[in-house]
Amino acid sequence: MRRNDRLFIASIVSLAVYYVLAITIPEFASPIVIVYYILLDISLALGYFGPFIVSFIGNASFLFPMPYMLVTFIVGGFTDIVTGEFLFDPWIVGIVSGFGATLGEMTGYLLGYGGRRFLDEDQRNSFSAYIKSHPRAIPLITWFLAVSPIADDFFIVPLGAAKYPWWKVAIPQFVGKSMFMIAAAWGGRFSLQFVEDIIGNPASITSRTIEVLALLSLIISLYVITRIDWQKLMAEKSDMMSITNETS
Repeated sequence: MRRNDRLFIASIVSLAVYYVLAITIPEFASPIVIVYYILLDISLALGYFGPFIVSFIGNASFLFPMPYMLVTFIVGGFTDIVTGEFLFDPWIVGIVSGFGATLGEMTGYLLGYGGRRFLDEDQRNSFSAYIKSHPRAIPLITWFLAVSPIADDFFIVPLGAAKYPWWKVAIPQFVGKSMFMIAAAWGGRFSLQFVEDIIGNPASITSRTIEVLALLSLIISLYVITRIDWQKLMAEKSDMMSITNETS
């Protein structure tokens, strides 16, 4: 069994143990929810600059996922206690959050770019070759990961290691993140009460389940990218291209 496999199994088991403890012991503190409330307080205190900071931190801290999109969700629908009027424009909240998320995600790109010498040369060259053979697909994949709640660090970091042009990463990221965050902000405008019912009780099963699923998504994403044999994938791609050329 590979070391990555053992680490994956250990992570899943640890997460399962945490989930059992979390739903059976109400007093069991959730570090992510605690951090969430801290970030929410900061966000509300700083106005529009708050979601920007929270989104940046949430995307830069890929080893410890933050529910930054929920902050955008809540800020988008936050109302004045006295007047009941909405305090923030969802369009602006979404765009500034998307910009902050993009900058945070680019830290992963820089991490891959600066740490490429620590990666296996064969894997690095294989991924570079894969990028060169799919020039149109890479920006689309980057955008799709940004516009969805799927963890995209597993894809962004290798792009940095392969020295893929930074602007070809930043532009699809900004477009996708902004679309996602605008949708989150408008979602908060129309259904904030539902979210407060969930997050308002950190000990609830629903809240803990959302937290564990987010961690599980990150674990699986990191495991998948380390299990891909880029060299074999490129070899199969080359064989298919050779067969196509011969038949034509």
